[in-house]
Amino acid sequence: MKRLSFLVVVLILSLSVGVLSACSSSSSSNTSKDDSSKSTASQQDSSSSNQDTSKHPIQIVAVEDFYGEVAEAVGGDYVKVTSIIDKPNIDPHDFEPTANTSKIVNNGQVLIYNGIGYDNWMDKLISSSSNASDKTVIRVGDDLLNKKEGDNEHLWYIPSTMPTLADALADKLAKLDPSHADYYKQQADKYKKSIQPLQDLVSKLKQDTPKKVETTEPVFDYMLQALNYQVDNEKFSMAIEEETDPAPADLAQMKNDLKNKKVAFFVQNTQVESPVVKQLSSLAKENNIPIVKVTETLPAGKDYVQWMTDELKQVENAQGQ
Repeated sequence: MKRLSFLVVVLILSLSVGVLSACSSSSSSNTSKDDSSKSTASQQDSSSSNQDTSKHPIQIVAVEDFYGEVAEAVGGDYVKVTSIIDKPNIDPHDFEPTANTSKIVNNGQVLIYNGIGYDNWMDKLISSSSNASDKTVIRVGDDLLNKKEGDNEHLWYIPSTMPTLADALADKLAKLDPSHADYYKQQADKYKKSIQPLQDLVSKLKQDTPKKVETTEPVFDYMLQALNYQVDNEKFSMAIEEETDPAPADLAQMKNDLKNKKVAFFVQNTQVESPVVKQLSSLAKENNIPIVKVTETLPAGKDYVQWMTDELKQVENAQGQ
């Protein structure tokens, strides 16, 4: 009887241990599942955060707004473009960067500027920024057009400049954002197609044989070369641009050419006024020499194609006179 009672007690204890063990196992399993769920949720939150970061647009800073226009066209939905010189009354030669300019440059991921000495204050801002080595820099003259300091700085008047910049931007953006590489290529092609009418107009107006013209400044010279015109007073126009007095002999030659109608037309940068320029402009009018009026900066309310087309239409009108 006592042995039977002992066996019953042993059986009860064994069952109790089994139940406790099962409960402990269940609790451990549930705890593991909870930890796993928390880990998964944490990973999902982290992934979500990374995705949000990747959606931020690439920050592009262009010194000149006409270069910024190309960046907007090529980058499309995936970039944010800030242009520093974005008003026609800002003189690029006299521009002084401010603390805000430095901040804009510091925050930029892709930086576009003319180069070859035109806006060399950008070099200092880039080198002094906190993340200079991480920036993608495009100096249009130095990097894309094989120009150097001392060359004519007005590179946007070369008909091939903007298409070249569009292709370069598509390449740079594709490296920064490979998942949208095809998009950037398509956008660049779309932009080049949009400015094709301008290229066609240049071809239409190009002269078979060189003809002489005179200019107040070398702003329009690259376009004149593309049209096969020969600038006959380079020393004079450089003096005006550098705000120095032209040599008396150079001024006398210009006056003589205008009086004797030796030039096809007279190109005047309307953003620069001086007694000498006014005198020559009046002389051109008196002798029925057509005047083609150009600007160094993008006029308000116009895009690059409209700007160039308006000036080329003046050349076309001059050819018809």
